[in-house]
Amino acid sequence: MRAVSVLQVSDPVSWAELEATVPLAEHVEQALDACRRVVRPSFDRELLPLLQGRVLVRYARRDAREIDAARHHLADEVAALKPAWQRVLHGAQRHALDEVVVGRQAWDPVEDLAAVRALHGAGLLQAVAGDLPYEGRYRLHPDLPPPPEVVYDLEDAVMDETDDLEPSRPGPVSLLHDLASLAAALEHLTVHLTTAGTVAVADGRRVGERLASDELASGGRLEEHPRWGRAWRGLQALHMVGSDPLSREVHLDLGLERVLQGSTEDATDRLVHRLVERDLHTLVPAVRAALRQAGDGAVDELVFLELLAEQHRDVLFPAWSREGRAVYPHLEGDRARAYDAAGFEAVEVPMIKAVLGKLARLGLVRRAPGVFAGTEDGRRWAGAHSGPQPPVWVSGDLEVIVPPEALTVWERFQVERLGACLQRDVVDRFRLERAALTTWLSTHEVGEALDLLRRRCPAVPRSVEEALHAWAEAAERVVLVRGVLLED
Repeated sequence: MRAVSVLQVSDPVSWAELEATVPLAEHVEQALDACRRVVRPSFDRELLPLLQGRVLVRYARRDAREIDAARHHLADEVAALKPAWQRVLHGAQRHALDEVVVGRQAWDPVEDLAAVRALHGAGLLQAVAGDLPYEGRYRLHPDLPPPPEVVYDLEDAVMDETDDLEPSRPGPVSLLHDLASLAAALEHLTVHLTTAGTVAVADGRRVGERLASDELASGGRLEEHPRWGRAWRGLQALHMVGSDPLSREVHLDLGLERVLQGSTEDATDRLVHRLVERDLHTLVPAVRAALRQAGDGAVDELVFLELLAEQHRDVLFPAWSREGRAVYPHLEGDRARAYDAAGFEAVEVPMIKAVLGKLARLGLVRRAPGVFAGTEDGRRWAGAHSGPQPPVWVSGDLEVIVPPEALTVWERFQVERLGACLQRDVVDRFRLERAALTTWLSTHEVGEALDLLRRRCPAVPRSVEEALHAWAEAAERVVLVRGVLLED
């Protein structure tokens, strides 16, 4: 198999149009059919700059059927594994972040050696080059089914709220929506950083215009804006924006789409896992379960710690077996510490309290001495509170009207990628744009945009569907697809 770039046209007549503009034949390696040709790397270097605005560039991706087939195949493989191997794999999945796990944090590199070798041989784990074998980083197969959920029974820790709980801090749900809005704006604009690392004022003004923020549009200082500056720092904390070292042009990592996908609660959970320290994020599901079971009440911290030690002793560290006794993971040459109740009190308890402090700063938890409770965002994240979503309205003049709580974070990201914001208030208004849809088509199909609108809107006007299809047809007359796999 080899990865190639394929130039495809919607109508074979387009080949003559292209050849009249550029010397296409010199850069074609082979013809696949009447509408598709494999092009050499020289096409990107020499011809693509001459065809700007006429060629839509995409990267190859699997369709839904291929993804489902791969996931079902892997689910069968995992089900057929030995129980001991399944245990190691599930532990690795729970400790993994962005599908990367550090071996010493998830398994015993001596006792679980055979399991790791078997999982590696089956392609379920892939060692990261340059790391220590069995203790360093491993990449998980992206199509693995999720591990079984750890079931927590924390009802004994539930209590009424106390009067000394600290006030709620701003939560992550509004931040996530602003992250999505700002990211969508950055996708449509060319933004540069100054030598000081801040967004150029002129570019900040254009970002403000795109976001329908009069204050930012007039001032232009993105980092200093209370709302959009927070969103910018959030994108930076997630490592979802970067810049070219020479031109200092800001680019957006569309891996953000994976963080935002699913329900708002799912997106919040991914955000929390990313912002909590890597070696502590396995504690997040336990806190989420405690808040869910507490509902409108609070959680007794001491009882929570006792129940966690009983029900999920290895929530942070797997027990290593050395000389017939259980010990904490350690580096070669270090003194091993006993993996016992005293160890949990000395090692895990401070780490758990650190996670609770982090969640309090993120606006998900309120704390008092010996007690914690969910904020409004925290209870929503935990699943204790949920409600129906109001509908979105799409008018025949391509305007999209979005009431509060009508969209998930992922849906907001997509809607703002598809159109320009006209008003950002209690009710937001957008207008679908041809140029925005063309940008969208570099990573999606027009049918996905229509599915999004139909899912949230009681009725999408026929004129809107016809306009989107017409724009897509024009944008897809000539498409360059990179990363297509062909058999040699």
